[in-house]
Amino acid sequence: MKKSLLWLALGMLIGGGCRKAPAPSASGEEPSAQILRHFEMQDLQAGVKSMTLKALEGRLHEDEHSADLDEPLVTFYEKGAVSSVMRAPHGRVDTQTHAIDAWGGVTVVNDDSATLTTDELHYDPRLREITSTDTVKVDKPDSFTQGQGLVTDPELRNVRIGRQKVRFKKAAGGPS
Repeated sequence: MKKSLLWLALGMLIGGGCRKAPAPSASGEEPSAQILRHFEMQDLQAGVKSMTLKALEGRLHEDEHSADLDEPLVTFYEKGAVSSVMRAPHGRVDTQTHAIDAWGGVTVVNDDSATLTTDELHYDPRLREITSTDTVKVDKPDSFTQGQGLVTDPELRNVRIGRQKVRFKKAAGGPS
C-alpha cells in the first residue's frame, strides 16, 4: 500500500499539470478532488513491475479511492517483459488495489499479435485476470473466436469464452 501511494504521488509530481477541480456543478454532482494531466501509475508484485497505467487525464476521487481516466493505456508485464497492451477510450482505476475498469471499445493486444476486443472489461491485479460479460472477439494468427463473456490472463494465453464460435484461418501458402 505504501508503495502504491508512493508511485501515485510520484506520478502526480512527474505528470505535472495538477490542478484543483471546479466547484460543484448546478446539478449537485460532486467534482473530482484533483485533475491530473498525463496520469501515470505502476503496479508492483513482489517488487517486480506487473503493470503500468498511463492516461491523458485522471480525475481523482480521493474519498472513493479511484480515478476516472481519459484514454487509458495499460501495459502488462510478465517476468519483466511487456506481454500485452490494453487501450480504451474511458476507464476507472481503484487507486488502492489498482483494479481497472475500461469501456467504450477496449482492445488488448499481446506479444504474439492476438487481439481481444470488447466494449467493456475489468482487470483484477490480485488475480492477474481480465474479465468481461459483454460480447468479445479474439483474433489470433490461426483463428477467430467470438462469444459472450470472457476470463483470461493479461497475456491472452488462457482464454475462456462463453457461447463461443471459432473459425480457423487457412495457413498461408498451404493447400486450398
